[in-house]
Amino acid sequence: MNAFKPKIIMVAGPTAVGKTATGIRLAQTLGGEIINADAFQVYRGMDIGTAKPTAKELAAVPHHLIDILDPGEPYSVARFIELAGAAIQDISGRGLVPILVGGTGFYLNALRLGLPLGTDGVSPERVRWQKFADEYGNRAIWDELAKRDSAAAAKIPVANVRRTVRALEVIEQTGTLFSAQPAPVPQYDTLVLGLTTTRELLYQRINERVEQMVASGLVDEVQSITKQFGTHNQALAAIGYKELIPYFAGEYDLSTAIGLIQRNSRRYAKRQLTYLRNQMSPSWYDLVEQPATYNQMLMRAQNFVNGLDR
Repeated sequence: MNAFKPKIIMVAGPTAVGKTATGIRLAQTLGGEIINADAFQVYRGMDIGTAKPTAKELAAVPHHLIDILDPGEPYSVARFIELAGAAIQDISGRGLVPILVGGTGFYLNALRLGLPLGTDGVSPERVRWQKFADEYGNRAIWDELAKRDSAAAAKIPVANVRRTVRALEVIEQTGTLFSAQPAPVPQYDTLVLGLTTTRELLYQRINERVEQMVASGLVDEVQSITKQFGTHNQALAAIGYKELIPYFAGEYDLSTAIGLIQRNSRRYAKRQLTYLRNQMSPSWYDLVEQPATYNQMLMRAQNFVNGLDR
């Protein structure tokens, strides 16, 4: 272990599994502060649909990267790494524990591994390959990578289109195989805690949460954002928001919109779990059905912070 690397804890998992409450509980016990690792909770006014921490939760411990952008402003993994890195240095510099909480696995993993991401700009190569993937599918673009760099393709799942597009982009931009790029250098000593529960219970919690979001004013929230910022912006690609745009246009009724939000949320949860399992290998805990295992999680985190987990 490199003693000079800041220690960070990541609380990851699918939607509706209790990440927010768990992160706050850990922060209060360990002497930590929360860094948001959700791609949409950075946007002001997007509170209900993103399940943003409540005012009470935000007051419980300091939070970073919440409400820092308007919905019309762009956000990316590179921007997240920049801002999260600054927050980590600030928190660690005050002798506290940075705890990253969120379900955007690619953001967390890129930060954890120090993945090279290039710039925020969208290159012509990336646009072209993404269009290819959209038109011909995951397998077709993965096959294109396999033709050019079989070693890179062997390490990238067919379903990881983002990474496949990135690999092809790098090959074309640099003239060098993606597999020959310098290995990423992790900047942090990281403990990944994964939250999960049974599929049936998770889906039930997701369905109920969507219904509660609608009852709490989700439709008005989305309508307010579209009136102020229009419908064509990155923020409205979020689940819970994009499904309501056709509803406002009269393409289907509210019941259909709610059903689509629930379905898309369930599918997203499945992808979140798959990504975490395959890419980040966390220590898993089911705090929904086995809340007493929180004590095991806390002990693991305390040992990590105190350097006793090796």
